[in-house]
Amino acid sequence: MNDTGEPTANDNADQPHHHIESKLHHEANEDRVEEIHQCLCPNCNLPNASTTMHSTTIPFFREICIMTLICPDCNFRNSETIFGGAIQEKGEKITLTVHFPDDLNRQIVKSESAEIKIPCLDDFEISRRTQVGVFTLEGLLKNALINLESQQSERLLLGEVDNFHRCRLVIYKLRTLLGESEQSGEESSYDELANEQTKRIPPFTLILDDPAGNSFIENPNAPLPDPNMSLEKYFRTPTQDMIVGLQPSRDATEVGTIDDSIPSHKNIVNVSRDSHSIEFDDRIIVNQTADEGEIGRDEVVTFSTSCPNCHQTTETNMCMIDIPHFKEVIIMSLDCDCGYKSKEIKGGGSIPAFGTKITLTVKDSRDLSREVLKSDTSGVSIPDLDLELDEGSLGGMYTTVEGLLLKIHDRLVVANPF
Repeated sequence: MNDTGEPTANDNADQPHHHIESKLHHEANEDRVEEIHQCLCPNCNLPNASTTMHSTTIPFFREICIMTLICPDCNFRNSETIFGGAIQEKGEKITLTVHFPDDLNRQIVKSESAEIKIPCLDDFEISRRTQVGVFTLEGLLKNALINLESQQSERLLLGEVDNFHRCRLVIYKLRTLLGESEQSGEESSYDELANEQTKRIPPFTLILDDPAGNSFIENPNAPLPDPNMSLEKYFRTPTQDMIVGLQPSRDATEVGTIDDSIPSHKNIVNVSRDSHSIEFDDRIIVNQTADEGEIGRDEVVTFSTSCPNCHQTTETNMCMIDIPHFKEVIIMSLDCDCGYKSKEIKGGGSIPAFGTKITLTVKDSRDLSREVLKSDTSGVSIPDLDLELDEGSLGGMYTTVEGLLLKIHDRLVVANPF
């Protein structure tokens, strides 16, 4: 590159270095920090507070935005976490078995619709809309411990003796799970520092249930499965739809109550989208019915949508093609002026009655040129590498075996930069 900033012929000889610099620049933009001044403080109502917004990506999860408000007048401080993307089609229930002190360092993302339960603590749970944000497991339990201890004196003043002793028992058990003693003061701090390396904790189970599917517990073995953690995805009930903010059905609205045992109380819009329609954006849903007309093969349809990167209005192209010896598929492509590009492929028609599992043995380089159609609900497993991608990973794509391996490689590099 010359002194005016224009590329020269020698720049093309260093494409790998240029690719690395572009990737680092892209990753640096992902962890961007913005500060907003003269915000209204909700505590003292003075417009002198400042809000810091930090947008980052959690590996093997998704993009989140952490907002922190600090008021210099009353020293009020508040932090909130906003999750990028929409409510997931299914809820998630994550069960973690803690065996070692290192498990307390796992990162946890808790959304406002998630609740946490520890079965060995009968009367204890971290309810919805409390402790929302990004924590470690140890930090999450310590916050709960501090909140319980801070209100013990008030319980005695109000005469809630039974509740006081119940909370005291939970506090004792929480300290045991954290490997702490009941001592306080300098002696407790000294003992904690001296026994940091030899701290032992009893094994216990933690259950995180999020109907919105926007919570996360770190897997230190990623991308390999975690033997101490299990993930269960489920369809939400009408009551859980209301918890995450989805509208009930017309029948439930007319009755005024929601009964999970009545199928008509489940809003059909809140059911899996792939089984009913193709969603173009938040406002347009086109059903493939004979009355509304079908999209012709090889016909490109253009519609307006919002760019996930810059949030400006852009255009998305959609085309239905017929793959020989297979079936119709729908390809959607988005190319925004800000540089963001996205391609997605979905199977046309109804969902087949049976699932499909395809096993391919690659013997030579010619097999790498085989065409692969991966739907957005399929998973990929490579036993030779002990690699397994869950259903929905990488989204839908139409590529080759080599292209699929390159996509997996790039995703692992981005998710594990070190």
